[in-house]
Amino acid sequence: MLAIPVAPAVALADYQRRAEDFWQVEVTAQYRAQAGLTAGAELASVYEAHADLFSIDVAQELIDMARSLPDRDYLCLAAFAAMRYLRQVALPCDEAFWEQLGKAMLPWQGGALPFFATTGLLATESDPALRRLLYQERGACVSENNHTLLERWRHIDAAVGLLGYETYYALCDELRGLRLESLELMAQTFLRETAVPYFRALSYWGQMMLGTSQPDAADMFYLLRGHQFDALFPADQLETAVYKTVRQLGFPLGSAAGFAAGLEIDLEPRQGKSPRPFCAFIHVPDEIKLVINPVGGHQDYKAVFHELGHALHGLHISAHLPFTARYLGDDSVGEAFAFVFEQLPTNPFWLKGVLGTFNDSTYVDYMRFTRLLFARRCAAKVLYENQLHLGLSDPAQFYTAVLQEHLGLNISPAYYLLDVDDGFYNAQYFRAWMLAAQITVWLEAQLGREWVCSASTGALLKTLWQRGQPPAEVVSTLVGQRNLNPEALIRSFVA
Repeated sequence: MLAIPVAPAVALADYQRRAEDFWQVEVTAQYRAQAGLTAGAELASVYEAHADLFSIDVAQELIDMARSLPDRDYLCLAAFAAMRYLRQVALPCDEAFWEQLGKAMLPWQGGALPFFATTGLLATESDPALRRLLYQERGACVSENNHTLLERWRHIDAAVGLLGYETYYALCDELRGLRLESLELMAQTFLRETAVPYFRALSYWGQMMLGTSQPDAADMFYLLRGHQFDALFPADQLETAVYKTVRQLGFPLGSAAGFAAGLEIDLEPRQGKSPRPFCAFIHVPDEIKLVINPVGGHQDYKAVFHELGHALHGLHISAHLPFTARYLGDDSVGEAFAFVFEQLPTNPFWLKGVLGTFNDSTYVDYMRFTRLLFARRCAAKVLYENQLHLGLSDPAQFYTAVLQEHLGLNISPAYYLLDVDDGFYNAQYFRAWMLAAQITVWLEAQLGREWVCSASTGALLKTLWQRGQPPAEVVSTLVGQRNLNPEALIRSFVA
């Protein structure tokens, strides 16, 4: 007797339509709050109004479908529902924690300093003794509020159990397709192969910019700000540099009067604007917001071009793809394109072609060091976060030890939870670093080292962008690699 297939209770087309509606409301609220246009995102009411989309029953059903049906859409939707369910569980603690930090005032030079002002001050304070004192006060403030983050993760871990997983590690590994065990081996390889050039560069740049070959963790905000190079990147040329780059890469988008239908670039300083640059995909591919709160100099160029990589990717995703392909999928892919574009202002060919008279190789070497530091930090955090979510008796001590070993910096244990993003996003960043290096090798093989100023580059990238965010492994094979691996990334630093 033939078995009669049972239709799934969650109708795929209807669920995607309603999920896209929710996405647009959620991301719009986040965008307006982070852009300083409203006082807050008020996400609790947004989640409450759409709670049936990611109730525990719906999340479990989508997980079951993803396991039984050979359809990647179900896997993407299972991840979407499960992660939104967990975010809703964590929301009260999130709001409490950030409210605590928002109200926190640190004693400083006879007065009081808001917690969120400390990052900017650490980047501008030239006195190393004051930097260390401020870093200590900042860490103490975070440590006093870590109990809220601990409670947050207890709630998440309990909810993970209700979804049928033993650990948060197991949930994210399956639903996000991160292959965390093999990724840890790749991270170890990358850290081992780049250790010598990294520690040599850390000593060199510490001596050059700080007067010490052994920088303190408190010094890194100032070192990474790189004020010495600001004059090379005039603020009044930033928008022009964006338009010129887009045109040189073969996109019929840029003009002095505007950019592209669907893309809004917000570079205006604004009270309440997030210090963290971001790109909001409100409606793909028709409404995308690129937002930075400028601090000046080369940091603004780096931030804008990173977000430009996201924005151009979003603008060229096919409008005919379903919700899952236009918004969800492997975030490693979107971050890889952002990393490719982030590195444009550090490329000698771009610097000459766009800024004209630039011929200072010191800046190129400096930025190569900062990229290596950030890539190693991602790799080291892969080691830490894997163990954190598998269970550690003393995660704060392990966090400090891992970063000390691989970065050579005495980073405070106070940040062992604040330095953890949901959904193993750091792991996706490390995957993105590897994929970005492979994409760059592919572009150079097709167009030479001058690809950064070639009108043919856009056409090549569009062939990848139109697919949305398929697994990074798929994109890796499309650019001629055997699979996602750290070999190209290692070669970019060890030449």
